[in-house]
Amino acid sequence: VIAMLQDCNLSASQFIISILKCQKYHGHHLAEDLLVRSDEIIEALIKHPSWQDNKSQTTASCDALREQYITEIKLISSEEGGSHFGPSHATIQQLEEFSIEEMGTEMQSRAPALWDLLGFLLGADSSSSFEDVKD
Repeated sequence: VIAMLQDCNLSASQFIISILKCQKYHGHHLAEDLLVRSDEIIEALIKHPSWQDNKSQTTASCDALREQYITEIKLISSEEGGSHFGPSHATIQQLEEFSIEEMGTEMQSRAPALWDLLGFLLGADSSSSFEDVKD
């Protein structure tokens, strides 16, 4: 595999990034495998000795996650996101129609990274549905 990548003048990172970013590979078994095993891949990267020695990589990764969380928080809390709540302007009908289950399901679909973080902080399996976390 390494020789083939070298013959194609591709680095391993270029190959992986192209599989994950290119629309034509969405759903491809290689892309799906990378996504399913992303926890193992990230753990292997973090535990690699050269990663341990390079704090700037760790900081960059943390910054990227932080940006993802901020983006998702803005998305789900915006008025356009439908979850914006102004208690001083809420009507009785809005309060009666509010559903924590619906809000959880919406968060899971619109803010998956934030949902995973919340599940981690609550000790749930990140692949859990809202119903699993609720219980």
